[in-house]
Amino acid sequence: MIASRMQSPRDPADPTGAIGVEAFDAAYGAGFQAADDSPHAVECELVEDGGAFAAHRPPGRDRPRRVAFVDGTMRTEARLTRTDPEGEVVMGLAGSWAAGAVLVEGDGPARFDRVTSGRAAIFTGGRPVRLPDHRDGWRWAPYAVDGPDVEAARQQLQRLMRDAEADVAEALSNEGWLTVLDGPLHGIRRRRGLPVAGYVKTHHRRMLAREHWARVPELAAGERSGLFAMEDGLYGCYLRVGDPGPWAGPWAGIARVEMPSGIGRDAVVEAADRAAGWLPAFASPLHRDARAPVNLTPIAGLERRLHRLQGDPRLALRAVREAVVERNREGAA
Repeated sequence: MIASRMQSPRDPADPTGAIGVEAFDAAYGAGFQAADDSPHAVECELVEDGGAFAAHRPPGRDRPRRVAFVDGTMRTEARLTRTDPEGEVVMGLAGSWAAGAVLVEGDGPARFDRVTSGRAAIFTGGRPVRLPDHRDGWRWAPYAVDGPDVEAARQQLQRLMRDAEADVAEALSNEGWLTVLDGPLHGIRRRRGLPVAGYVKTHHRRMLAREHWARVPELAAGERSGLFAMEDGLYGCYLRVGDPGPWAGPWAGIARVEMPSGIGRDAVVEAADRAAGWLPAFASPLHRDARAPVNLTPIAGLERRLHRLQGDPRLALRAVREAVVERNREGAA
């Protein structure tokens, strides 16, 4: 019997290069999508450790007494078309969004708060079209975007979700909750001094110089990178919230944590250390979440709640079809 040697995903003896398995839900996109030569790369300046890359392992911290996790979901439920009298076809979509929060206070049970949802019919070409309300309670707010690209309509649906997330996050922050927004902070309009942090699970662009970027995967669970100055008055750092398993790619389990610079750099350093100390306690376990450990457990529970609030996608599609039939019947009358 010939013994074989198991090779890890980072085994330098493997001439084909490292292979990792990431069970990220396709609906959310892959966790790591940043190309090294991407035109969207932004080389942010490290502002700790004299500009060198260093890993920080803060001591474990008790979680905040009052912490809120905010997230949103969106779903395209039908593609739409509108044909004008000259025969020109304009594209659109019908979709839904939802947003809300999970509140964790002291040793009490987590609870949902400020959960809201909506539906929209969004057409390209700059002209909104109102669909009639469905008898079973389905309703679509009419919107229009300029140009012919249906991707602009999808982005409008995303803005509706992001605006709802921002409203929830700002309200909770103003009430004194330490608020973790699942996503970047650029949508928060009043963030100077607010107790709010962005938690970004996907990495679409390289944000550090190549020599620093290549070292981010060296972070161990519970370690953060040094702070770097971002655009739009933000500081960021990378944090590995948990061990993704030996099969995972090098960036699995790493999130970018964003904080407003208005509180001052010393306060941001303290906030980053605190976050690195307690956020890993909320990392989801591998056996319960395909996006573990980077998807936090409260966020995963909130997402399930929001998806239920959006309703059955098959019923949503049927309602859109019936509303379109009714509108066409009214137009022909």
